[in-house]
Amino acid sequence: MEEKKQKSIKPELAGGFRDYLPAQATERNAMFTTLKNAFERFGFVPLETPGVERYEVLTGGDKDFDKQLYRLVSGDGEKTENLALRFDLTVPLARVVAANASTLALPFKRYQIGSVWRGERQQAGRYKEFMQCDVDIVGSKRMEADAEIVALLYTVMKELGVEEFLIRVNNRKLLNALPAYAKFDKKFIADVLRALDKYDKQGFEEVKKELSSKPISLDATAIKAIETFINIKGKDASDTLNKLEKAFDGILDATEGIGELKQILQNLKALGVPKEAWEIDVSVARGLSYYTGPVFETFVKGFEDIGSVASGGRYDGLMERFGAGEIPAVGVSVGIDRLYAVLQEKNKQQTGSVSADVLVLNFNDTCVSDVQRLVGQLRANKISAELYVGQEKSLKGQISYGVKKGFGALCIIGDDEKKREVVQIKNIASRQQKEVMFDDVVAEVKKLLAD
Repeated sequence: MEEKKQKSIKPELAGGFRDYLPAQATERNAMFTTLKNAFERFGFVPLETPGVERYEVLTGGDKDFDKQLYRLVSGDGEKTENLALRFDLTVPLARVVAANASTLALPFKRYQIGSVWRGERQQAGRYKEFMQCDVDIVGSKRMEADAEIVALLYTVMKELGVEEFLIRVNNRKLLNALPAYAKFDKKFIADVLRALDKYDKQGFEEVKKELSSKPISLDATAIKAIETFINIKGKDASDTLNKLEKAFDGILDATEGIGELKQILQNLKALGVPKEAWEIDVSVARGLSYYTGPVFETFVKGFEDIGSVASGGRYDGLMERFGAGEIPAVGVSVGIDRLYAVLQEKNKQQTGSVSADVLVLNFNDTCVSDVQRLVGQLRANKISAELYVGQEKSLKGQISYGVKKGFGALCIIGDDEKKREVVQIKNIASRQQKEVMFDDVVAEVKKLLAD
């Protein structure tokens, strides 16, 4: 009986998803390390939650989230117990805090790095699965907490090597005062804010069309007032706040929001965040409905088309949906995939795809035990070392592999070196080679790598 030929399957990714090959994964891991170090330096601790949550936990009954979620089905196509993939890391945090409110010491400062999934149209720097790096302070109403988040944003952007960026700050209370300011029915505020959230990418003419169409259908006077509002801007943050005070005189929500922004301004001055790194921008809307106070968005100059690379704000009411009462919170999400796309474009280069510093060559069958002993000794002394285990048998071929992969040094032992108990150490950067006694290899390699 003739054996049936197996069908060849095209190795194609699903749309909106991507692989990260070793060179890219190495760069991303370096970014994660930088972020974790900064987070912990600011006093944040790690938290991990599952990628899958109950559907009602994620949506909170808000029908607008439905189009973003990936629902889970069982193997036979039937829906499971109403589960979905998380679309951000903030809602799972709220669930954890509510479930552990009696044991968590507040304020709770946590960071989390993990994948999230959204069923959105793929765009430049935006995928359906992407990494978020979140930091949140739960249990503090003080504006010092909000300023800490902005200061942390400034720190991580600088330490990631992004020089030209701008952190834009607004307050949801100002936006909530728009119905009183622009004279429209407050039942349309959520629709108006969703329209304004598109201002950066589409411009006001497109926003205007949405504001004048159903279900919002604002009149020309209200739309003009909204346009006037989003263009309120002073020569600096203090001047902008003065202009806002005049525009919103007597409107309570706005007065509270402006007062909070004044506190953030003073706090950021004290924390040493340069005034050039941030500004008050009332066009920052943040579409998610759970924000209640200050909101933040960060853009890299010259890459505004990618969108915000870090965004967040204050959400004092989110825990209430889980029956935990009002627990104040503020946080920000750093979009690692967007930032990675920016850094790739800016740097136009990639790091090597190795995680080890040293490659120990393995080209002679009579020296296998010796090279294994050498690589073991290097690792025992906390030197990252890889033993060549590929198919290439020639010395020249293995050296070529080491150079291509970007190792800092190569260690070579052949028959002659084995007899004399020496090792040849090749410095890849300088292309120089040095012979040392076997017992001196560790010290010599450490010196080479430190130079």
